[in-house]
Amino acid sequence: MAEWDLDTDLLALLPPWYREVLDYQQICCAEAGQFNALADRIRDVGDNFYFQTMNEAAVAEWEQIFDIVANPLTENLEFRRNRLINRINLRVPFTMTFLYKKLDELIGPGQWTAEMDYANYTLYIESTAVNQEWAIEIAYTLGRIKPAHIVYINRPYVADRLQLTEEVDWSKGIYSYRLGAWGLGSLPFAQIRFGEVIKMASTPSLTNDLLADVAGFVAEDVAAALINGNIRIDSLTKAQNGNILTVSYPITPADTEVITSLALLSADGQVLSQATVYVPVVENIMLKHNIKVEEGGKING
Repeated sequence: MAEWDLDTDLLALLPPWYREVLDYQQICCAEAGQFNALADRIRDVGDNFYFQTMNEAAVAEWEQIFDIVANPLTENLEFRRNRLINRINLRVPFTMTFLYKKLDELIGPGQWTAEMDYANYTLYIESTAVNQEWAIEIAYTLGRIKPAHIVYINRPYVADRLQLTEEVDWSKGIYSYRLGAWGLGSLPFAQIRFGEVIKMASTPSLTNDLLADVAGFVAEDVAAALINGNIRIDSLTKAQNGNILTVSYPITPADTEVITSLALLSADGQVLSQATVYVPVVENIMLKHNIKVEEGGKING
């Protein structure tokens, strides 16, 4: 709504001869604070008619109506407003098109994929694990709109890239002495003079076969996953499609209530990749690491 211009300068409303009196100046100054508070409350009344502009007190009242227990430490006011908008818009009929629209609203267009396994009555929804603050709300939304015989599985994923580059240059050796004319110690015996770069790192040259071979090496090197720094997962599923390696494994609420860090380990326990995430585990989920081996430009430093 439009911002109201509420004038709280009380002294300006008095006749000019009263404005010079110190007593009236102090009275108006004291009352101005109360009128400013009243102006704020008047604005709040208008703002609280709409979920998009509600203050925290109004949001808390609506959360009580929907039996939502908010966590102000991890949920900001904007997130809580949008969650209320989602709850109040859950109206029949429920279709896949309705679900896709909801996922666009909650996660963002192009930030998710949905797969329905009709044979096994399972719905998979995949989105990035970097910020899954909507995971609990999505689980609630799915619980409201999906048929009871359909199982929902959340698939958070971490996308990693391994970049390879190739640079070619030339050099030559320059000898400072000739046989029979040595001034030993005055100059280096020989020097290497570097020439120009004849193939830049930014120019593609690596073949798809090489990139696929590197992805296969990474697959052999990955032996386990580490959740939250103390939960080790040794049963991994690995799938390679050309230069893309996918490592996946299941996590249940019995393992942990929330995932805050992910790591892939080698057989000797060395950390191969690590990511800070936020994934509430409200149901069984399938975690995925997508590692893409690609040729990239030269990285300075």
